[in-house]
Parts: sequence; C-alpha cells; structure tokens
Amino acid sequence: MRYESIESKILEFKERLDDYSRLLETVTAFANTQGGTIIIGIRDSDRLIVGLDRDDIERYSQELPQAIVDAVSPQIAVDLYEQHIGGKTCVIIRVFPGPQKPYFLKRVGYPLGVFIRFGAHNRVADTYAIEQFSQSRSGVRYEQQPCPEISYEDLSKDLLGNLFTNYDQSILIGAGYALAEVSGRTIPNVAGTLLFYPNHQKIIAESGIAVSVYADDDKRYLIKKEDFSGGLIPMVEQVYAFIMSLLGSHYELDGLVKRPIAYDIPQTAIREALVNAVAHRAYDYEAPTRITLFPDRIEFLNPGTFYAPINPENLKEGLSRYRNPLISDALRKKGYMEKQGIGINLIIASCLEAGLGEPQFIELEHHVKLVMFRRQSSADYVSDAPEYPYDIPVMKRYFSAKGFFSSKEFAQYIGKSVSMAKKVLFELQQQKVVEMVGKGPATKYRFIN
Repeated sequence: MRYESIESKILEFKERLDDYSRLLETVTAFANTQGGTIIIGIRDSDRLIVGLDRDDIERYSQELPQAIVDAVSPQIAVDLYEQHIGGKTCVIIRVFPGPQKPYFLKRVGYPLGVFIRFGAHNRVADTYAIEQFSQSRSGVRYEQQPCPEISYEDLSKDLLGNLFTNYDQSILIGAGYALAEVSGRTIPNVAGTLLFYPNHQKIIAESGIAVSVYADDDKRYLIKKEDFSGGLIPMVEQVYAFIMSLLGSHYELDGLVKRPIAYDIPQTAIREALVNAVAHRAYDYEAPTRITLFPDRIEFLNPGTFYAPINPENLKEGLSRYRNPLISDALRKKGYMEKQGIGINLIIASCLEAGLGEPQFIELEHHVKLVMFRRQSSADYVSDAPEYPYDIPVMKRYFSAKGFFSSKEFAQYIGKSVSMAKKVLFELQQQKVVEMVGKGPATKYRFIN
C-alpha cells in the first residue's frame, strides 16, 4: 500500500535509518521554515508503506530525541510517537517551527549549518535567508523600517490624497506609515515610501512591476514590455488596466475606440492576483514583480516564498497572514482587497467557473509563481497539439512550469477528449514517465524527473 501524500515542504519519508545525519538536516530545516512531519517506515522512492519492526521502533524512540538535542542549536522540541498507517507501524517525528530561528547543526556551525526547507528538499540557507532570520528576531517587519533618505516633505500630496481625506505629519505617524526623529523630522518607513513617494524605486530597489508580452511560449519573440512604479496604488490601477487591455477576447466600438467586453481570464482572477502580488511580496528582495503574458497563459512571478503558515499544501484552506499589514491595510481601505483568506480561492473559483484550467501556485527558491491559463478555442488546442506518439521531452518541459496538472489540462494540451487524455496518461504511468497523485476529483499528475 502506498501513502497518498507526496513529500513536500512539510512532509518527508524515511524507510529506515542507519545514519541520522540526513534526518538531522531535515529536522533543522523544518524548524527554520514552517515545521513539518517525518514519517519513518515509508519508502521515499515510491511512497510504499513498509513499516518498522519492534526493535527499530524502540531504538528510534530511545536514540532520536537525544540525537536531536546533541546535534542542533538552539535546543529544539519535537514530538516522537508511533502510528499505524496502512496496517503497518511507523514512527512519526513532528517538528514545530522554532521560536529561536535560525537553528543550525553544531558539527557544521553557523551559518553553514543553517538549513531551510525548499520544496521537498533541504538546502543550506543563503545570505538572504540569514538576513531574514535576523530581521525576524528584531521584531520589526521590513515595511516598518525607516527610510531616512527622504522626509514627509518629499512625499506626494496626490498619493497621500489617494488614502487620506485630511492628512498631516501626525496622521501619517498615527497610521503607522512614518515616525518622528528626535530632531523633529518626520521619516516615512518602507510602507509609507512605497505608497506615497513617486520615486520609491530609488529607495527600495526593484519595487515596481514589470509586464512583458510574448508572441510565443519560449520567450523568443517579445512584443512589448512596460515597467510600472510611481506609488503602489496608482501602480496597481495602471497595471490592471494594461493587462486587461491585452486579455480582451471580444470587443465593441465606443466611438472610434475598440474596447474589450469579454476576457481570456476573468477580471476577478487578475485583480486578486495583482493585489495579492503587491500586498504579499518581499520588498527587501531586490527583484521586481514580473507579470508575463504568453499566448496560452499569464504568469505572476513575485519575490518572496509563501509566508508562514501558508504553504503549497494548505493554500485552499483560507488561511491568512500578511507579510506587509500596513500595505495590505492601505489596499483594503481603497476597496482593492477582499476579506482575509479568500483571495486564492477567488482566483481558483473564478477561473474554473469560466471553464479554464485550474491556476497553479508554484513555490520557487525566492519567488512564488502563479500561472493562470487563457481561454482558447478548440482549434487553437488542436493546432498546437503533438500527434501520437507524443514528444515526451517537449511535454515534460511544458508541464514543468505547472508542477501538478489535471487530466483536463492535459486533454487541452494534446487536443483530445478528457477520456482519451486519461488513456494516454495511463500509458505514461506504465512507462514510469508520469505519476498520479490523489484520488477522485482531486486527482493530479506530474512528470517524474
């Protein structure tokens, strides 16, 4: 019997342990990231539940807690217990996200012994991750840090008027967007600079949005590229208008101007994706938010990984925690943000209701990528579809950007019915090229590396 879930940011399997070194890396990585569960007794190559004998269970129960205490600094708490899974007995190690990050392996030392979890793998924390730990320990979010290069007088009155009917220095300080120096000068913080200083990219590097449009799927033929900045609120409005002008599927004449009246992707999905990108991105990572339009999809590439406790496994559960609460509050006051925790579900639901493929949320090393698929005619699908036997390397490259995909998405790609797509997917599973994950309506597929 195979375990239903696959290894992920918060889950890892071990068949058995002869050497504890890799397990200790995983414990450290989980503690430094979002916590996680290690199941000993499941083979990681194929998720087969093999279980453990009584001698191994007793040995792990006696040795592992002390091994973790001896190996990891600061001290870390874990839960270790037995659990019956699929008729077999396994050992479960629950690791909690630690309050004293970063944790590191003593034998390696700091900072090379600091591991973090990325996807289903552990990796040594890079400089940016180490800086994030330092910032977290300070208790001051990046958006709250002062920007002494400018003062209240440098802020745009028009941008301030976007959020406040009446304003002065004391109101800005009271709202959390600035602080008063001992000298009496009022200094905007990062959030205040992004919202109210038109040249915010001079202070917070790469804090704008770059939109690119390609005529092909391989980024060989660039049609146009636009860069947006000038304050977060007008930036959101301008980018939204620009994107929707490119996604029109049906138009009507308004005088001499042709205006879109229907779109390849629902307006709700684009709005939520754009507002979430601005509200949740990591502004201390020097890279812009990149939005790329392809003939068959649109991609949002946003600096920063998912903000704990949100991860790829619980995206649809309605959890909500803001990386930038001051910026989020400004967007909410403008009416651009909905209730907490519903943005992702709105994106997914609006696309599915429009008959589109389910949007994909992919966590990369320092970014989150959202892929939404554009409406296409059946003729478009057939013209781009490979003939059977299919070119597996081409399909593998195409679906690597999506990660998991449904039989419906695969059917659209090959230009066949869903029932035919399932037959092809079954053949690819027999060839050990594709793996099926989940059951029933939630079934997904992925190409095996």
